[in-house]
Amino acid sequence: MTLVELVLAIVKILIVVMFLLNMAAIATWADRRQGAMVQDRVGPNRAVVYLPSLLVRGIVFLPPAALGALAIFTATRPMSATGAVETLVIGAQFAVLAAWLHLLVFCALARRGGPGNGFEEALARVDPRNVFYAGVVAHVLAFFVTQAVPVSAAPTAARVVCIALGALLLVAGGYTALRVPEGKVPLRLLGTLHAAADAIKMIWKEDFIPKNADRLLHSLAPLLAMFPALVTFAVIPFGDKLCFGDNGDGVFGFSDLALLKPTADQALTCSGHVVNLQIADLNVGILYLFAMAGTGIIGAALAGWASDNKFSLLGGLRAASQMVSYEVAMGLSVVGLFMIYSSVRLGDMVQWQAEHAWGIFVQPVAFFLFLAALAAETKRIPFDQPEGESEIVAGYFVEYSGMKFGMFMTGEYVELITSSALLVTLFFGGYHLPFLDRDGINVVIGDMTLFQYKMTHFAVSLTYVLAFFGKTILMTWVQVFFRWTLPRFRYDQVMRLGWTKLLPLTLVNMMVTGVLLLAVDSAPAGLRDGLQVAADISQGIVALGGFAAVVALIAGLLEPVERQQFLQSTSARFAAAAGGTKATPQQA
Repeated sequence: MTLVELVLAIVKILIVVMFLLNMAAIATWADRRQGAMVQDRVGPNRAVVYLPSLLVRGIVFLPPAALGALAIFTATRPMSATGAVETLVIGAQFAVLAAWLHLLVFCALARRGGPGNGFEEALARVDPRNVFYAGVVAHVLAFFVTQAVPVSAAPTAARVVCIALGALLLVAGGYTALRVPEGKVPLRLLGTLHAAADAIKMIWKEDFIPKNADRLLHSLAPLLAMFPALVTFAVIPFGDKLCFGDNGDGVFGFSDLALLKPTADQALTCSGHVVNLQIADLNVGILYLFAMAGTGIIGAALAGWASDNKFSLLGGLRAASQMVSYEVAMGLSVVGLFMIYSSVRLGDMVQWQAEHAWGIFVQPVAFFLFLAALAAETKRIPFDQPEGESEIVAGYFVEYSGMKFGMFMTGEYVELITSSALLVTLFFGGYHLPFLDRDGINVVIGDMTLFQYKMTHFAVSLTYVLAFFGKTILMTWVQVFFRWTLPRFRYDQVMRLGWTKLLPLTLVNMMVTGVLLLAVDSAPAGLRDGLQVAADISQGIVALGGFAAVVALIAGLLEPVERQQFLQSTSARFAAAAGGTKATPQQA
């Protein structure tokens, strides 16, 4: 391993660790925020920091100013014809994005703090969803307009667009900074500061160890619970391969990092140096992930036994038996995927999905079986019996405090993020997006090419990385919803579900998959071609469905909120039948 390869490995580790820890904090906030919404209380929004208005203005102005300066700097650099076309398309899309995003910000400021001028009065009367819809239409129009620009005029048009983007960001940032009121400004960041406050608090809290506890094992258990959650991400690819040229010495050095291949073909033919956007590309692949994830059982069991507490011991026993039981179903549920992908390397699995169809289409039953087993492995509701507050106080970490308790909690949320990344990799194409190949966008159905748009190697690779992390965040968000949607099972129900329901279903799914694979292999070529067309159509369904889902999600978030409290219970019905409730002086 050369020095540059070592540095790149450290950078990849830092990217993954920072993503996991930050997402764990955000997932903690999301859990608390949903609990506050369900119970109609303030929740994490009470965490606030008061900053001087001058500092807030700087925070508001500097990011758009820096991006605007970068856009103007890009306009001053020499551009090749191919680079100018891509710069034109990206610059136009960013300009449209910046325009409607800032209009939404100005609209929110005018509605919340009152309009300060005629422009804001007009914005206050506009439905934010209409601004977003206009932005979507503008994105589509901007793409086709930039495609119509001749290649010879692309450098000039790209410079004009970059200068316009820079001016827009500078003006919008300055205007937003001027809207910051005088005096101390409360900074809440939607309540996400609460997670940082919790971390600081736990660092300084007392590290309590029971008198008769095993001090060594009591201290070792949180490390054993958190370590597997971090290292399992090592084999998950968060992007495609990067191809760097060689300066002629045949050794991968720092000077070669500036020789990133401008374009790539679909086979990624590389005569230089290849860098995997993956910490460790092991030939055992997902088997390493299962092996390391299984060691998390030891941390929970040690915590329960070493605490000298009967509730901790019960929680440790529950955690150990539950995790061992569902590991069987979890492993067998993806055997069908191994048979279809013909590999246990996660990178090969993603590439198969890019060439054919996502795993959710070829193994839909395995997805739900794997998701259920994964929820049980991560001990999340409805499988949180090892922590059952109403039964055994807090389970195996009831005797933990301070940062040791924080490590257990962080490990649980890191497991949630890692499990979401694994689901994305196995069933939702990993870093791949529909019709986005290594050389650009290719909308192909069977032998018919409907649309092509060539992109640079850097643009495709960056899009892949953003797509993977975006999918992981979305899947994490879906799993967080389980906590406030599903009730907790009884412990006997959990064990019965794992051994008498999930395990037989995984065996049936494995056998059916094997029979279907044999049938497809012996089928005529026409049937296999038809299956490939069906796979291409599934990519189109994902593309259109994903676009519609994103539009619907953003429009739903922009919909004005109307709060209305009501009673919905048996007592409310009896009170209404008796003439309604009467307000006492204390309630008035």
